[in-house]
Amino acid sequence: MKKDFNDNELLAFLGRLANKWGTGHQSVSKILDKTRNFIETKDYKLPFIDKVTELLEMLSEYSKGNFKLNDAAVGWIVATLAYLILPTDLIPDFLPGVGFTDDAAAFILAFRQLSQELEHFRKWKELESETIDIEAE
Repeated sequence: MKKDFNDNELLAFLGRLANKWGTGHQSVSKILDKTRNFIETKDYKLPFIDKVTELLEMLSEYSKGNFKLNDAAVGWIVATLAYLILPTDLIPDFLPGVGFTDDAAAFILAFRQLSQELEHFRKWKELESETIDIEAE
């Protein structure tokens, strides 16, 4: 029997798949590496680079086991980063001025969906940096 997925179930499924592949190993690591390489190879700065960097950092900490995320959140992050690095998407990236419009829209949508997780991540990072400062003294 065929089951129809709604968007949230599909993203949760993608997150479970990423977990099954291994969060610290090939699947998630490849997306992290390819996204970092993609950013480094661009001659120009993406206008939403801070959002890309924050999702990269959150997925990286998750893949190391330092930060907890649910399957849907992992699915959102993986899908959004994968969309960025895909050479073919709704608006080809090579078009000057408009090429990354659809990618920016994907990040805006992801940030709206992940607002709670992002807030937790920011607080976690702040606590981590305070812990490091205390240990250094």
